[in-house]
Amino acid sequence: MIVIETPRLILRHLTLEDTEALASIYADPAVMKFVAGTLSLEETKEFIEKIINRYEQHGYGFGLWATIYKLDNQFIGRCGVKPLDNKCSELEMAYLLSKEYWGRGLATEAAIAIRDYGFEKVGCNRLISLIDHGNIASQKVALKTGLTYAKDVQMWGENVRLYAIYQQIK
Repeated sequence: MIVIETPRLILRHLTLEDTEALASIYADPAVMKFVAGTLSLEETKEFIEKIINRYEQHGYGFGLWATIYKLDNQFIGRCGVKPLDNKCSELEMAYLLSKEYWGRGLATEAAIAIRDYGFEKVGCNRLISLIDHGNIASQKVALKTGLTYAKDVQMWGENVRLYAIYQQIK
């Protein structure tokens, strides 16, 4: 099911059929440098199963989604808006693309669409992005999307930068 469509991207629900494509991205040390490290095919399958369970738990409008590049119809990564806890008290914007698609503005295009979705469809007042100190490219995407650096926080046993954006009252 398509959740969001942008001029160059389709963001849709992940399925188990995406396992091999996502596993090839998750196996790349350059892509996974600032995330949790590389994952195997089996770990990727387990990850997707968890995402599918979260769709059912939190609704299909939450979670990470397959990111498809329209020009060549390729699976190029995953992005979305996901709850940081089971209560959905805080929503994080997340994006991760295959390195072959870096430098084209696609992460920014996806992040802007996710931001707008979070505010307009989900009704959030604030969205955040948690980014490793060394991940300058992701920090630039956050800034281009309108997020600003708020503070450093401890998450997943790491010290990360928290960027946030508040919904503009119209």
